[in-house]
Amino acid sequence: MDPLAQLQDIQLPDKIHNYPIAIGWWILAIICIALLLFFSFKIIKNKKLKHSQQQALSKLSSTETTIEECVTVLKWAALQYFPRERIANLYGEGFHLFLQNTLPLQHQEKFKTLSADSILNMYQKNSTVEDSNNFHQASVYWLKHALPPKSNVATITNEALPEHKS
Repeated sequence: MDPLAQLQDIQLPDKIHNYPIAIGWWILAIICIALLLFFSFKIIKNKKLKHSQQQALSKLSSTETTIEECVTVLKWAALQYFPRERIANLYGEGFHLFLQNTLPLQHQEKFKTLSADSILNMYQKNSTVEDSNNFHQASVYWLKHALPPKSNVATITNEALPEHKS
C-alpha cells in the first residue's frame, strides 16, 4: 500500500464574505468625525470672536496714542460686541462706567486706577502725557480682559450702562 494514495486533495477554505465593516467601527468613525467637526467649529468661532479684539489691540500698539484715539478705538471695539443702540450714544462718564462695568469684578479696580479721570479730563487743557499713557494702558487692559464678553451680552449691557435720564 502506497501512503501517497491515501492523501486527499488540498481543500481551500470557504470564501470570505463581503460583509460591511462591523457596526462598532462605524460608530467610532462617526464619533471621531463629530468631535473633529465640533472642535473645528469651536476654534473658528473663537477666532471670529477675537478678530475685532485683535484689530483694536493692533490699532493701539503704538505708544503715541492720545486719549481721544484710545476712546475712539474702545468705542469701535465695544460696538463690535455690544448692541449699537445702547453703546453709540455713550460718552464721558457714561462711557467710562460702561467700560468699567463690563470688566470682570477682579479687573475693575485696576482699570479704575489706570483710567482715573482721564476720560473726564480729555477735553481740558490740563491733560498731561502721563494721563494719556495711563489711559492707553487702561485701554489695552480693557481690550484684553473685557472682550469678547464672557456672559450674555444683553445682561452685560443692561447692568453696565448707566440709567438714562430723560
